[in-house]
Amino acid sequence: MISELSKKIAAYLIENGADHDDEEVLTYGAECFLNLLISDGLLLVIGLFTHHVVSLLLWAVSFSLLRANLGGLHALSHFWCILIGTGIGASSMAVSPVLEIHPVAAVLCAVAGAIVAVVIAPVPHKNKMYIQAHRKKMKVKVAITAAIECVMICAFYFVDPIYAAYIACGVIMAVILGIAGTIWNPR
Repeated sequence: MISELSKKIAAYLIENGADHDDEEVLTYGAECFLNLLISDGLLLVIGLFTHHVVSLLLWAVSFSLLRANLGGLHALSHFWCILIGTGIGASSMAVSPVLEIHPVAAVLCAVAGAIVAVVIAPVPHKNKMYIQAHRKKMKVKVAITAAIECVMICAFYFVDPIYAAYIACGVIMAVILGIAGTIWNPR
């Protein structure tokens, strides 16, 4: 369903002025957008039902900003990507309260995760070889993103510890997927 809709979106964009040579890129971008829209939409619904909208949004931003340049494990289909992504986001509601209770451990885990993220970035994948050409630039982006997120975690512990815990959880989960991708992604 997502693949077909993505092809239609790409065709529409080409009909309205996009370069035909970019069809594959447009299709891939539409697939990513639709996956994100569905996953984040489901996460928003979960947040509404559980009264954790702001917390889950903070988690999603933290997770997504780091994962965008770090990369990580990729699911075998759109269905599994959406299911696993939503599951990981929803599981942050169970993990974050533990991190809230142990702020020092949460900060140390996030900082350790940030260091690991910089070391492994960008995570290789056979379908994403173009990113390896920009390896140094992506490492810098991961380092800056991770550093800002670690500072935000520390600052939020003084403002609202549960928000700090959700941000830390986003960093930790993005790094775990990065490590998993380093191990299991096809090369």
